[in-house]
Amino acid sequence: MIIKKANFLRIIRGLVILFLLCLLALTSIVVLMVETEPKVDVKAAEQVADADTVHDLLAQLESSVTDRHQAHTITINTQQLDAIVGFLQRATAGFRGKVSVTPDATRVQASIAIPVELFDGYLNIDATLLPANAFVLEQVKVGDLYIPGGMAVGLTEWLVNRWTQSNIATQAREQIEKVSMSNEEVMVSLRPMDGFLRQLNEVKNGLSVDQDDELRDMTAYYLQYIAWQDITLADTPQPAIDFIRLTMKRAAQRSSPEDAAEHNKAAILALAIFIGHHRVANFVGDVQPDAEKALKPLTPPLLRGRNDLARHFLISAALKILSEQGVTLAIGEFKELMDRAIGGSGYSFVDLSADMAGVEFAEVATSPKHAQEVQNMLSQMHDDSVIMPPIDGLAEGLSKTQFEDKFGAVDSNDYLDEVAKIKARLATIALYQLDN
Repeated sequence: MIIKKANFLRIIRGLVILFLLCLLALTSIVVLMVETEPKVDVKAAEQVADADTVHDLLAQLESSVTDRHQAHTITINTQQLDAIVGFLQRATAGFRGKVSVTPDATRVQASIAIPVELFDGYLNIDATLLPANAFVLEQVKVGDLYIPGGMAVGLTEWLVNRWTQSNIATQAREQIEKVSMSNEEVMVSLRPMDGFLRQLNEVKNGLSVDQDDELRDMTAYYLQYIAWQDITLADTPQPAIDFIRLTMKRAAQRSSPEDAAEHNKAAILALAIFIGHHRVANFVGDVQPDAEKALKPLTPPLLRGRNDLARHFLISAALKILSEQGVTLAIGEFKELMDRAIGGSGYSFVDLSADMAGVEFAEVATSPKHAQEVQNMLSQMHDDSVIMPPIDGLAEGLSKTQFEDKFGAVDSNDYLDEVAKIKARLATIALYQLDN
């Protein structure tokens, strides 16, 4: 009996020691990874200055998808890389990044603030991509912790495959046939995308079980509801507020104080799909009655007399529901910066005003505290000014040169003054002041 008790105590002691060793190892890894200062310090405003160059990159990516049975080489230059990283910085608080390209390697650096109140902590990540006939990382450094590149890729691949219950990460890595570099460009040779895209679609469908089924079903209902209204068949453009009023009035009829905010979310998403762009549905689920023919009005609805503002307003409102406010505004701003390219519509503070109004609209409409009040206000809406501020005096159609001559960068006082003008106009809209 004494021997059994001694063996039991020995096992317990061994388990305690093992636990303490694991805790010590984990603590050591955290200490190695976390640092007190960011290693990357760059201005996002300077990085996004070349956002107009991203058009060419998007065209290459679109070609690789549409012509999916052919191999493609995607060429990314340093301006495009800077613009993309700059967008991520403006969209994500606490993130800083930069990319350096040479013929021998591409170095990706990032500093990510850790949201901890007790101390200022940062994950400083430094990864080196090598030219090779495959995707090859030389190494990944997180703080003072060095991870061999092959191990980092393998671990990431395993985690993604396990999460998606597929081999999609392995397939993504194998899509890359070759990576080469020059002083200012990275060239990525891709195998035909058809098989990968089909697998990706299967993975997306498999993950759809994790989506909000109730929100999807309600969105599908409101989408079909507005599509069946007489206004949809008008052969002349109708006010977007009429579509919004009808949909929100129906949401008020179907909801209770407890679920009004959820009904408002679904109504806004349905309007964004119907008026904004049918691809918004990709973020919600299967909401179209006919997948081959998306529902839409016969003529584009207008906000402040323009159909582009109706689209900006509703898509931004949908993005606010589906993401974070900073991400939504960064997308709107980045899109305007891209539009400064030759052939684009130019930078438009008018469009940005619609984006910002859409964010405010979604925020107040989906607030449980104000959802029913918003329904009541919108059910009686007959004027654009209820949701959209005036657009007179706002600069638009600016080429890159004109934008830089007048405003410099997106962190200049002149630029911020123009944004402040939009915010001041939004502050005069009663709907957006319900929290004040």
